[in-house]
Amino acid sequence: MSGLTSSLNTELLALASETKRRNPEIKEAAERSVKILKTLKPGADISQELAKNADFLRPFLLACETKNVKLIKISIGCLQKLISHHAVPESSVKTILKTLNEALSQNFEIQLKILQTIPPLLSNYKELHGDLLAEALLICFRLQDSKALAVNNTAAATLRQLVINIFEKVQEEDEINDKNGSIQPTSTVVSIKGKGNIPLRPCARDAYHLFQDLCLLTNSEQPMFLRLHSLSRTFGLDLIESVLTNHSKLFKPHQEFTYLLRERVCPLINKSFADKSDFPTTMRLMRIVYILLKQFSDILVTECEIFLAMFVKILEPDNVYWQRVISMEIFRGICSDSTLLRSIYRWYDGQGHSTNVFRDMINGFGKLAAEKPQLIGHLHQGRESMDMSGMAGVVMGGVGQVDSPGLSVANSVMKIQCIDQLDKAEPPQIPETYLYYLAFVCLNFIADGLHNFVSSIFAAIIQKQQHDESQQTSATQQQSIFGNTALQQLESHPEYKEVLLVADMANTAWPGLLAAQSFFLTANLDEELFQGVLRAYQNFTIVCGVLRLSTPCDAFLTSLCKGAVPPSIIAAYVAESKAVHSSGNATGSGYDGTVMVTLSDRNLSCLKILLNIAQYLGGVLGDSWYLVLETLQLADFIIFPKHARGGSRGTRRVGTQHSASVSTSSLSSPQTAGSSSSLLSQTASTAPVKRPYSGIMNFASQHPTQPSQSGLSAANLASQQTAIENDLNILLVQIKKLFDNCNLLDDSAIQYFTSALCKLNAYTYGIPLASEISEDGQGITSAEGKTPKSSPLSNLRGNKADEKSFAIDKLHTVAISNIHRLIAREPKLIWDLIVSNLITTANYISTPQQVRMQACETLSDIIITSMSYTSSAQIGSDERIQMQLLNSLSHLVNDPERSSRGYSKGFYVEVQKMGLETLNKLLQTSGHSFAFGWGMIFDMIKSVCTIYVSGEIGDDEGDTASVDSAGIIDGSFGVSNSKSSGLVRVAFPSLQLICTDFLSLLSPECLKQCINTLGAYGLQMDDLNISLSAIGLLWNVSDFIQTKRADLEKTHENHDKDVNVITKNAVIEQEIERIIKGDLTSHTMNALWMLLLIQLSRICSDSRPEVRNGANQTLFRTIDMNGSVLDIQTWHTCIWQVLFPLLNSVKLVSEKVVKAMQQQSPNSDKLTAQKEFNGFMVHHSRNTVDKQWDETKVLILTGMSGIFKNFIPILANLDDFKQVWGLLLSHLQDYCLHSSNEVAIAAVKSFHTIIQFPKDETHTDQLKKRILTHWQTAWIVWETIGLGIITMSDRRALNVDMDNGNLPSSETLESPISSQFTQDTLTAYVTAFGDLYNVISLDFGIDEIKRFLKVIYGVLTYPNSPSYRPDYDYLTPLQEAVLNVVGQIDLNVPGAPAVILSHYAEYMTLAFTKHYWIEEIPEKLKNKKEQISAKGVKAANKESTSSKKSFSTVTYIVFSKTAMRTVNGLFKKFVKDQGVYTEGVFKKIIWAYGIPMKMKYECPPSGKHVNDIELWKIATSAFLDVVKEGLISLESFEQAISDECFVDVWKQLSSVLHDALVTVGKPPPTINLEQQDINEAFDMKFLFNLQTDVVIHMGHPRVPQTLIREIVETLQEGSQLYSADIERQSAVNGHSNKSHVKQLEKVEGVTAIIAPVARERFAYACLQCLFDLYNITVRQRIAEVAAPILLERCASIIRNYTADKPLSVNFMFSGLIRFRKNIIRVEEEDSAANPIKKQILSCPIAHLFYLYPVICDAISLPDENIVALLKECLKKVGEELGVY
Repeated sequence: MSGLTSSLNTELLALASETKRRNPEIKEAAERSVKILKTLKPGADISQELAKNADFLRPFLLACETKNVKLIKISIGCLQKLISHHAVPESSVKTILKTLNEALSQNFEIQLKILQTIPPLLSNYKELHGDLLAEALLICFRLQDSKALAVNNTAAATLRQLVINIFEKVQEEDEINDKNGSIQPTSTVVSIKGKGNIPLRPCARDAYHLFQDLCLLTNSEQPMFLRLHSLSRTFGLDLIESVLTNHSKLFKPHQEFTYLLRERVCPLINKSFADKSDFPTTMRLMRIVYILLKQFSDILVTECEIFLAMFVKILEPDNVYWQRVISMEIFRGICSDSTLLRSIYRWYDGQGHSTNVFRDMINGFGKLAAEKPQLIGHLHQGRESMDMSGMAGVVMGGVGQVDSPGLSVANSVMKIQCIDQLDKAEPPQIPETYLYYLAFVCLNFIADGLHNFVSSIFAAIIQKQQHDESQQTSATQQQSIFGNTALQQLESHPEYKEVLLVADMANTAWPGLLAAQSFFLTANLDEELFQGVLRAYQNFTIVCGVLRLSTPCDAFLTSLCKGAVPPSIIAAYVAESKAVHSSGNATGSGYDGTVMVTLSDRNLSCLKILLNIAQYLGGVLGDSWYLVLETLQLADFIIFPKHARGGSRGTRRVGTQHSASVSTSSLSSPQTAGSSSSLLSQTASTAPVKRPYSGIMNFASQHPTQPSQSGLSAANLASQQTAIENDLNILLVQIKKLFDNCNLLDDSAIQYFTSALCKLNAYTYGIPLASEISEDGQGITSAEGKTPKSSPLSNLRGNKADEKSFAIDKLHTVAISNIHRLIAREPKLIWDLIVSNLITTANYISTPQQVRMQACETLSDIIITSMSYTSSAQIGSDERIQMQLLNSLSHLVNDPERSSRGYSKGFYVEVQKMGLETLNKLLQTSGHSFAFGWGMIFDMIKSVCTIYVSGEIGDDEGDTASVDSAGIIDGSFGVSNSKSSGLVRVAFPSLQLICTDFLSLLSPECLKQCINTLGAYGLQMDDLNISLSAIGLLWNVSDFIQTKRADLEKTHENHDKDVNVITKNAVIEQEIERIIKGDLTSHTMNALWMLLLIQLSRICSDSRPEVRNGANQTLFRTIDMNGSVLDIQTWHTCIWQVLFPLLNSVKLVSEKVVKAMQQQSPNSDKLTAQKEFNGFMVHHSRNTVDKQWDETKVLILTGMSGIFKNFIPILANLDDFKQVWGLLLSHLQDYCLHSSNEVAIAAVKSFHTIIQFPKDETHTDQLKKRILTHWQTAWIVWETIGLGIITMSDRRALNVDMDNGNLPSSETLESPISSQFTQDTLTAYVTAFGDLYNVISLDFGIDEIKRFLKVIYGVLTYPNSPSYRPDYDYLTPLQEAVLNVVGQIDLNVPGAPAVILSHYAEYMTLAFTKHYWIEEIPEKLKNKKEQISAKGVKAANKESTSSKKSFSTVTYIVFSKTAMRTVNGLFKKFVKDQGVYTEGVFKKIIWAYGIPMKMKYECPPSGKHVNDIELWKIATSAFLDVVKEGLISLESFEQAISDECFVDVWKQLSSVLHDALVTVGKPPPTINLEQQDINEAFDMKFLFNLQTDVVIHMGHPRVPQTLIREIVETLQEGSQLYSADIERQSAVNGHSNKSHVKQLEKVEGVTAIIAPVARERFAYACLQCLFDLYNITVRQRIAEVAAPILLERCASIIRNYTADKPLSVNFMFSGLIRFRKNIIRVEEEDSAANPIKKQILSCPIAHLFYLYPVICDAISLPDENIVALLKECLKKVGEELGVY
């Protein structure tokens, strides 16, 4: 409210400012009002405070009296604000109204302010009644007369608002009074005749007086309430209309208002019409009349009758056109209200004594429609003319003829109704055809209204009927649309009287309605209006039909049938067809596709409506169904091409019209008021069928104004084609829906419907009904002996024998939709009628082939659907129904009447195929429901498959069979063979389905028949895929049998197990037959399962690899899956009757086949088979017969091994398991050594599989003990296989008799395939030993280990494999497997470590050794070349080269490295094992390590792609480790090791050291100086370790001095620092045992160049090592041997240096200062002869005495350093002698 206070304060200050001079009283009043505002408390309700003080208004009221425009404007504005906020006291309202009334004379701005003030005054002050209200209204009425347009319009709007507000207050008053009755009536009463005096409440009194005065003023009478002298009639009528429109609900409860309608309004209307007023007045009067008719007709019955009669009279042509139009607009509103229409009929036509208003209305509309037919383009030829010209593609007008007469929404409809144009003072421009459009719409509304009411009633009835039927227990009870049940329920319906009323209305309306609609049907209507006509046809026909008004229903139905396919169209089409066929083609006879007899859009639309009606009224059509169905068939033949029904006929023959045509265009126009109902608004459920434009019927002779087809634009043509496409597809959906919904018909109706279709089919193709077939099957006569009735389509059909039957197609739909009645009811109801008609059609000789197939397909679907229904309805076990269906199918497959009728057999091959296909579909859908007839089913399946056993199979192939491809001869149908007719492929899916889904329904006998049938299909030769599938089905049967067996065992737990058991060694087939015929027990299932295995085993030797492989896989998988549940006797039978015979059979058959192929192609290197087999491309690995048989053998071996592995605990219990095991191993050995690589590896893997011991903890120990002897047999077989491989390897490698040098023959050179074992085979072979050893390890002694290692070494070095994996960086699988299995050997076995280490030592050398035969074989072959043939030479060279190449690819590098490291670790583990030394293993290890140490740079690279330590370094490191530990251990054994063994070790060690330290090759160029330095450092480290770990052991007493001397000499050789090219170098580098005197012989000097050695540092290290040997305090023997050598070396150096002089060497004289005592040996004779010598040479500086002569010679050298050192030596000599 702060805003109100501020605004008022501002206005008051302004008012005070404007009046301070001239109007001081106003100024003072304004100031007082300002003070009042200031005295208001904050937060108080300002409106309430101001409403209590009347003085606050004084300045505003005084200002309005001044006549000052500015002051008045301010004051009225403030008054408006105060009134809006309810801040004016009630007592001041009268003063305010007086003030406003006095200000009316001011300018228009103030007048508008006043108009804005009045509405809030009436709204906010509820007590404003009576005179005050009249005063307020008077102000508005006075301003409404203003000449200012703005004021006039504002006042009129304000008055409308005030009038509405007054009546709204009445409504509020009623609501308040209804709640609490608190509003008391006034003293004013209204006296109504028959009602007495009615008191009025305040608001009602005001409204009553106001409305009464409005009527009086409009009627030019004086008012009673308003002080108004006159009122514009139009404005008064507007106010009256506004009240009636907005508050019609107040008039009926308020009798005073009803009284005014009757006493004031109606007289006003009658008087005004009598005066013939102008357009605005008349239009408003008619609007009021329309409101009275719509809202108050029930209380103004008589008055409305007068008004309706008046309006009907206005429709007459002599009245003003605009009045007629407004009357029709009112009638349109009336006709759109079906409830009002029924009320009008009830009040007037239905009374019998009143005016027939409803009838007069329809007749008036009809007369009006036909008033000027030329305006709407009506064809004057009459109703019959629409048969051809009106409905068959006739178009009027053309492109550009916009003035063509016709009726259309675009040209005949006003945008704003004439009755709604309130702003017009004169009648508007009205289209000339608008009046007829209104008549059209009114007629449609009448038909729609009747239909909507009836359809709503019947919809509720049908819904209730469906609900009731859903509660019934009978599943066969079906609903009907309008049968007797619906009519009976209608009679008890609450709206039954209304329904009867509607029936009377329809009877009254139909003549006029049919006449009018027929007229419009032939008029030139646009698409929307034409659809409205059809909708009216549809709705009214449905109304008549459901109300059983047969006469009007038939009349409308007949009209539509003729409109859909007129007889003239049929006649024209027959003529055209004859012309085309007579000329041979349409083009030759002049029919180019432009001039054709077609159906127009109107025909199609009529056809759609006919479909809707037939669908809705199907239950009451009766015999009329034939007419409807025949019409549909004719339309189908004319409109739709054959491909739409499965054929290939040409384009759809449908006419079209131009978009500017007076006829119809497309059916896809939008719907408006008059468009089709929901039954027409359907969309196609399938994709549209594309159809080219087919032309328009040319009626140029009848309509010269018709344009040519070329006048159409491409865009219009495409648009029309699209529209017609949509139309035709919708039509297809409607036809389908009609037949789909036939299941809603009751029994009587469906009989009518089905009979009509059967007759239509028979009459169309000349096929007699069942009762009309003569005994010979040739004549066709009716039951009465008359010629069958012909159909119009029989003439249309002509020579088109490839057409499908429309009737059969619909019979199919009917049968499927009514399958419940087809099965559950008596056959004579529908079944006999339909099935007999279809079988007759299929078997009749003159039936076209297309129709014959169609009949078969239909019967097939009926049978399948019938069985499905019986299953879902839980009546599938009904024997009558099942046998009825199977008998019908049997008649279709093998009709017994064909031969008697003499029908041609060739016609029925396809029929038989379709019968078999039907059987498959029947099983697919309802096979689970069959409880009877399985024998008949198997007979039908097996009849197309016949096998025989080939006569060329020997005794050993008695279990194999094949199928003769000559075919099957069927006497009934003349099928030449099963392949040509495809019957095997057709029948097999049924068998397949039985085996996958319905085995549980079969008895043992049927199961036996099923197994035999599957065997036959597996052996048939027509189709490979079927054979493979049959094998797979045998697996399904096997699984079922075992499941069933388990269930039977549970059920018969106490059953005697000895009964029905297959007797051992009995004839298996006879035993199986005996058991199956017995009681059903688990043994029955075992017998069936054994029969199945026998069938599979027969297929396992089939000539086709795919078949036999599949059979083998299935056989072994079956046994594997079920073996755990088999008893021991069954296992015995399975092994001896199935498995081993299978091995023999496959082996023998394959050998015969391969041998036969070799005989056929003796010059061929390979037994090449066709690479294409039955459509399959064969991989190159399977492109020969022998390869294909190898694949089969692999499968068998794999399967056999898997079975023995999985079930060895069970099989071990066999009495003859030893024989079984031995035979199996024998087979595996044979396959391994005498088969191809593929089979060999499979045999090895199979061997590995069977020896894998079960890991089941429950019986491991017991089972292991029981089968240990059998695993020993397996070990022997494993060894035999290995020896065979090695033997073949040696023979293959040499291929030469080494004893006599003779080459084998050429046949021997052409070795069998098994002479080359692949690396994979060898790997698998080696790996197999691991599992074998796990079982036999306890009994695997040292002899067995040696035998094992022999085989392993031979396999490891096998040279004849076709290919090898590279082993530069990684172990090959074979090498890895060898290491693994060797590592498994139990080293706790006495002697085992030595043997294992010995073999590992051999493994170390493989990378550094070559086999002798690599170089010998080519040489020997060269020497003996003349002894063999050219072919033999080629083979030998090829084989030798191949072997050499193969071996050369194996480097054993990684293997040797691994062996080196393994030996190192293993030796350390068993270093205390005495056998390692006594058996020479330690020596052998030293030897093995020495080989790479000697080769050094000649060793192969350590890796190709992986960087690793050089082999000689690995060997050197391991050598040191082994020798260090070994020598210590060797010495620890002392005398336990023989001297010979001890010395052999040191001999080998000496040899290795010499090779490692002295025999060093020249580094290759690839090794740079840096790497050479690294290698030299490694050698120096090796020397150091050798000195510390090995050399110290040389002093052992058991080491001969000769060996010590050899080692020392080796060090001396390694210590050479220089090399010369003269012979004296040998003296320098060598050593001798010459006497001291000889050593002092003078040496002559030389001047040759002396070069230092390559490894100078290593040489110094060796020299240092020699000096260190003198300092060894532990081994005196070493120093004694080393001293002479070292001294001689020193003397040689000094002597040579002295002689050569230029030689300058920093000799290690410091090392000569101290020496050990007694290291220089003095001979016994020297010691006795010269005791001083012995004493001197035994002192610490004896070496100086030894070198004294050479030192003396060198003392004169010019080198001061050397001389100083020499003097030092002489001083030491003097000191020792005591002279210095």
